[in-house]
Amino acid sequence: MSTTRGLRAWATAGRRRLDGAKDERGYASAELLLMATVLVGFIITVVGAGRFIDSRSQVDDAAYAAARAASLEQNVDAAQIAGREAAQNSLTDRGKACTQMTVSFAGTDFRTSGEVKVTVTCHANLSDVVGFGLPGSKDFTATAVVPIEQYRRLP
Repeated sequence: MSTTRGLRAWATAGRRRLDGAKDERGYASAELLLMATVLVGFIITVVGAGRFIDSRSQVDDAAYAAARAASLEQNVDAAQIAGREAAQNSLTDRGKACTQMTVSFAGTDFRTSGEVKVTVTCHANLSDVVGFGLPGSKDFTATAVVPIEQYRRLP
């Protein structure tokens, strides 16, 4: 019987502790710290993803500009020069995403009804958004193909 009384007293005391007011001092600051950490991580991830998308878009635009400029020239040498200049100007106008750029005209069929195929590779510096597994730099590659007009006379 003494064990039964002891169990009842223990259960009653436990119920009183559960029913009473809880001391929640300090929880607000812990919750704020947790939410601030999550928010900063989210912001860094969004900014990093935005830089990746913007860099990819810049390289796509540069490849198209190079192919378009090359398709308007009269010969292969002038086309390559114009294409490289157009790619460089396109990247310069959009910002400083590329630190190194290569332009390739492999696969170009420079004749009437042919096509100009340009591949632009850009080494982008992303060191300002390093964090949460994002690399400090990345190579982006884009290819654009522009047809040469069917009724155009080339030398």
